Amino acid sequence: MADIVVCPSSFWHPQPALEGLWTVSSPRDPVAFWDLERTAQQAAGQVADQILGHHLTQVHQDAEFVRQAVQKVQDKSPIPLINKGLKEVSVLLSGGTRILLKTPYLRPDRRGKRGHKRTKRGPKGVGHYPVLEALGIRDGVSPATRSQIALYTVQAGSYQEAIDLLADRGLAVDPSTLARLAQTTAQADISLREAALAQARNLPLPEKGVLWGKRVRISLDGGRVRTRRVRPGRKTRKGRHRLDTPWREPRVLVIDILDEEGAADPLRLPLYDVLLDDADATFALLLGYLRLLGAAQAQVIEFIADGADWIWDRVAWLRQQAEIPVEKWVEVIDFYHASEHLYAAIELCRSLSAQERKQLYEQLRHTLRTDPQGVEQVIQRLQQEAVTRRGKKMKKALVYFEKHTARMAYTNLDAQKLPVGSGGVESAVRRVINARFKAPGTFWNEESVEGLMHLRACFKAGRWDEMMHRVLTQTFVTPSFEPLTQPQKVALLGELEESVVPEEDLRKAA
Repeated sequence: MADIVVCPSSFWHPQPALEGLWTVSSPRDPVAFWDLERTAQQAAGQVADQILGHHLTQVHQDAEFVRQAVQKVQDKSPIPLINKGLKEVSVLLSGGTRILLKTPYLRPDRRGKRGHKRTKRGPKGVGHYPVLEALGIRDGVSPATRSQIALYTVQAGSYQEAIDLLADRGLAVDPSTLARLAQTTAQADISLREAALAQARNLPLPEKGVLWGKRVRISLDGGRVRTRRVRPGRKTRKGRHRLDTPWREPRVLVIDILDEEGAADPLRLPLYDVLLDDADATFALLLGYLRLLGAAQAQVIEFIADGADWIWDRVAWLRQQAEIPVEKWVEVIDFYHASEHLYAAIELCRSLSAQERKQLYEQLRHTLRTDPQGVEQVIQRLQQEAVTRRGKKMKKALVYFEKHTARMAYTNLDAQKLPVGSGGVESAVRRVINARFKAPGTFWNEESVEGLMHLRACFKAGRWDEMMHRVLTQTFVTPSFEPLTQPQKVALLGELEESVVPEEDLRKAA
């Protein structure tokens, strides 16, 4: 159907470099073997690109497939499209080969439309390549190339590190291409997520959601990231706009499954997501997930977090809107955050020596954790210290325990075999946000960093392939919490190990 033009012309023939590797002198030292190994890997990637190029040719020669692809795009378009015939485009494959091919091209039919004729391509383009889109090829890259570039962008410590590591594997990209592909990938998945969760918030609950009968833990916490905004007003003498660099609080949510002993089930993937928005938007996001997943049908839902008011002021609303029965809903203040507040309150007791304050803290902390009436005893003991000159501060400290008394029933949690700590979300904040986006001298565009944090959350939760499947099919599939089989677990661990940038590579890139 379509004429395929590939450069270089020898693309379809076995790579001489790969054939020649059989006859080169065998290495006799580690460095020589390493060089040979990397050369062989890059040559193998080029051979893989040959195979993919061959199948691209075969697809374009399938007249019926081409016709159906064109018709599908025309039917889905809200505006009429005109077929402009074949257009030459380039596609970057995962082995680093960039091929040129001629493929059908559709663009909006502007015949008879008023206004100036368009002379420049918009930032997102205006046309469609239906055959390539049917194969998941968009933005000039194959699906595997997109996955590799987006993954390295959020995995490595900087754009430059990602570029160097990709180049070491035979895939050469520039910073603008790297950032663009990561952003388009993130925005595609975020758009699908927003549409699916908006629908879930308005539709009846599923008859049997994926959380049916499961023991579920929900956690929320906030991180810190430095952003940049263009300051309105006059430019500097050098013609630049001044910037404001406010700190923003990305909010991380974690939904995971607990086993019968109260630990996170190692065979079930957690769900991570990030939002750089206010508390109301974060809870709307969480509500969409809970309704989509059928949280109301879970065996028990534990909501655990620190004492931040932006969280607890909205929890009752969340439970009601998610239609979760009261008897299944357990609210918990993280014990270790409660301990920090207890320590700060006891430090106000300056009538006691340092040793006495330490002993009192250890005693009350043990009481809080092990006694069914522990929080009441803590409040009673601290009230005795509220008569000193620091009494006003002590009374403010007591508000924390009085407000969250019902959420500090830690002995009841032991009886239900539910955790008392929110280490899961604390770890997610550290690994998703702090380790990549919170660095000295780093300032982020708000829209860009939110998309990158979303991608990194998918990676850290072990759901990268799930995310890529959504992007490629343009369909949001409800996340699964079914247990992984042992082969799946081994494969997942292998993928994560391979995708983790080795420390030696990071030092080399730096």
